[in-house]
Amino acid sequence: MRRSYWIAYNGFNLGRRSRRFVVEAGDRRREIASLTAYLLVLDGCRRISTSALSLASEDNVTIALILKDRMVWFTGMLQRKHVELILTQYSTSRAKEIASCIREAFNHNLYAFFSRLNLPFEAEGGLGKVRVNALKLLSRYLRVDLSLIESVIQYLSYFIEAECLDAVVRAGLTPHIGFVNKRSLTRDFLLVFEPSTVWRCLVEVGSDILSSIDLGSYEGRRLLLKYLRSIVERSVEDTDGRRMPLFKHIKAAAKGLASYLMNPAGGFIPFKEAVY
Repeated sequence: MRRSYWIAYNGFNLGRRSRRFVVEAGDRRREIASLTAYLLVLDGCRRISTSALSLASEDNVTIALILKDRMVWFTGMLQRKHVELILTQYSTSRAKEIASCIREAFNHNLYAFFSRLNLPFEAEGGLGKVRVNALKLLSRYLRVDLSLIESVIQYLSYFIEAECLDAVVRAGLTPHIGFVNKRSLTRDFLLVFEPSTVWRCLVEVGSDILSSIDLGSYEGRRLLLKYLRSIVERSVEDTDGRRMPLFKHIKAAAKGLASYLMNPAGGFIPFKEAVY
C-alpha cells in the first residue's frame, strides 16, 4: 500500500535514480521507491531535479513543498480527471449547503476535541471567532503562550493540508475552488480535520516539550512531525461508526464530496469524530 512521506531536513536535494526518489542531505542519503508513495511533503528542500518531477508525474506522486509561510505543490494528475466534475464543483447551486456542512463539522470536531479534555466549549459566533476562542482555551489548558500555539499549529497544518490536497486531487476535484475558503478546497478540508490531528498533536506533545521547542530547528520540527504522524495513522471512529486511520478519513471525505457533487441524492456528510 502506498503511503505519504514527510521529510524535514535543512538544505536537502531531491533527485532520481531509476524508479526511486533520492533524498540527499549532507552525508545522509535516502531512497524512496516511487510506487510506495502517493505524496512527498518536503520541508527544507533546496533543489528538486527535473527527473524527480518527471518520476512524480509518471507514477502519480504529489509533491508538496513547505516554504517559509506557504505551501506550493506539483501534481501530474489534474489533467487526467473528469472535466465534468470540476465544472460541477465550480457551478454547483449547493455551495452554501456544502459550506454549512463544513462549518458544522468543524464546530463538532472542536467539541469532540475539548470533550476528551473534559473542557466545556460552545461554538458561538462566526467561524473566525470560534477558532480564536478555541485557541485561547487550548492555550490556557496547556499553559503555553498563545503565539507559540499558533506558530506550531501553522507549521503542522501544512502537512495535513498536503494530505488534504492529495485526497482532493485524487478524487477528481480541483483544490482551487472552495466553499468556506472560496479559493481553496484544501483549506476547507483542513478546517474539518485540524482539531482531530494538529490540535490533538499539541496535547500529546505536552506543555514541557512545547514550551522548549525550537521551530527554527529541524530536529524540533521532526519531533513534532513524529507525534503528528502517529496521530494521522491512528484509527479513529466517526459518528457513522466507521473506524479507520485519519488519513483514510481524509481520502473518504474527498471522495464523498465528489460523489455528492455528481449525485446530490446521497447527501454530503464531512468527517465528524465520534464523541464518547
